[in-house]
Amino acid sequence: MSVTRPPAAVLPAAYSPAPPVPGPHPSARLVGGWIRLTRSPYWAIAGLLVVLGAGLRIRQWAYARSLWSDELYVAHNLRERGYLELLRPLAFSQSAPPGWLWLERLTLDSLGDGERALRLVPLLFGLALLPLVAWFGRRLLPPLAALAALLLVAVAPFLIGYSNELKQYSAEAFCVTLLVGLALLLARGAPTWAGAALFWSVSLVAALFSTLSIPVAGALGVLLAARALTRAGRTWASRWRELGRFVAPAPAWAVVVLVVYVLLLAPGLDDAQLAAYWRGKSIYPARPLTDLPATVDWFTATYRSLATVPFVARSAWVVVPLLVLGAVVGRRRLSGVAVLVLLVPLAAGLAGAAVSVYPFNGRLALYAVPACLLLASLAVAPPVARPGLPGRIRWALGALLLLALAVPQLATDVVATAHPARAFAQGGGANAADYRTALRHLDAQRRPGDLVLATSVSWNAQSWYGPPADAYVVAAGPGGCPNRVVSTLLAGRSRMWLFQATDWADGANRDVIVRLGGGGVAVTERQFNGARVVRFDLAAGVTKGSDVCLVPPPNGARLR
Repeated sequence: MSVTRPPAAVLPAAYSPAPPVPGPHPSARLVGGWIRLTRSPYWAIAGLLVVLGAGLRIRQWAYARSLWSDELYVAHNLRERGYLELLRPLAFSQSAPPGWLWLERLTLDSLGDGERALRLVPLLFGLALLPLVAWFGRRLLPPLAALAALLLVAVAPFLIGYSNELKQYSAEAFCVTLLVGLALLLARGAPTWAGAALFWSVSLVAALFSTLSIPVAGALGVLLAARALTRAGRTWASRWRELGRFVAPAPAWAVVVLVVYVLLLAPGLDDAQLAAYWRGKSIYPARPLTDLPATVDWFTATYRSLATVPFVARSAWVVVPLLVLGAVVGRRRLSGVAVLVLLVPLAAGLAGAAVSVYPFNGRLALYAVPACLLLASLAVAPPVARPGLPGRIRWALGALLLLALAVPQLATDVVATAHPARAFAQGGGANAADYRTALRHLDAQRRPGDLVLATSVSWNAQSWYGPPADAYVVAAGPGGCPNRVVSTLLAGRSRMWLFQATDWADGANRDVIVRLGGGGVAVTERQFNGARVVRFDLAAGVTKGSDVCLVPPPNGARLR
């Protein structure tokens, strides 16, 4: 009687159980008692870390702080546009992936325009990142390294902060990490039709929710294609067949990317005001890359920004040793290709900044942080062979470096959890401007007949939180005011109010206060985080504001 054997594999080779790591039996203890996680319940510990990270994120979301400038610009686009209109370039020098914008618009339609509702989509992406890192870590890394990576991702203040901001950065981090994890799985086996279809399908969907997934997916695709052509022990014919399997689904991804680029990305690259802003902050190289001293200065400044902002490392020199040590261990424990895969997001960002097309700095580098933390966590991977003194030294060094990175972040999280309004000042990734409270104070204190003014740069906050303004104002230039001035609105009034967003351009704000105050006018200021409310009590017969111009209401603003 013959026996029919089942197929050798149903899933792609990339998803078969990981081959055993050479060395002691999994149930054995490493000499010296350095690690005993081979018998520890990985998922129980990982579950606790996921709960910790989720709690830190939900705490910030539940606090529901005021929307700040950049969030308000996005909110105005969402409220004033339909789904199809959101496919056009956004106003106010904003940009976001179309799928993310549609999710936000759906949330606004379903749950309203409150802070928690608008930040629900970023929160869900931030929460989803945690089990994603836990799962990929278990499949790809030694247990201790996987838990170290999950810990760092769970407590990273900027990953927490931007899970609670009306911007797409948490979606970028999730989608890029998903692609990196898939690429790592594919790099462990031979290319298969199913594996290729999965990678390019996920890349296609990710392109709708993550702008940065586009260059990362392209770079990962090139890397995996090169691996298919250089695999040892294969004939050239089999290598070309494997390459064909992998790249066959790529054209569908390329078509979607082309549409997204033409509709949304290309117009943003032509925003001269935004480009000048980034150059002014020295994000892009000030000179050609062939100018080596200037290039070194730019690279050093970029490194310090990345080390001290998204990583929140008190010493900028903690990050590179961790990445280098993790890369060395990763090459031995995983493969050289796996290390390159983990470095792709970092390399893509640096390349984009080098050619002045992407400002790889601060929060805009957040998408690369989980992959870098995965690589850094390998610094504490236990040695494959017997530990010995060198192995113990390396393990101890890696543990100390990880603690140097994790402890400041935990301290930041404690402060941000106890005092959510201080999250930004503590490096939590959330601008703490309190426009909402400032404008509620103004609305509660004003009396019928009071004149309410707002500076033109403050319109997004004022028009969102109210009360409606009577006019928007700017200080007159050398040529005076082309239209009406504030003094034309003062007849019969004894008080006027001025609202200002002060988190930028505050020099111009102060100039307006000086021009409206003094000479029979009592000025009372109330400061808020990122905002100021000023009351002017006018003496009888005093005329002020002849050198302060009335300007048309900016887009989306309301006048009484």
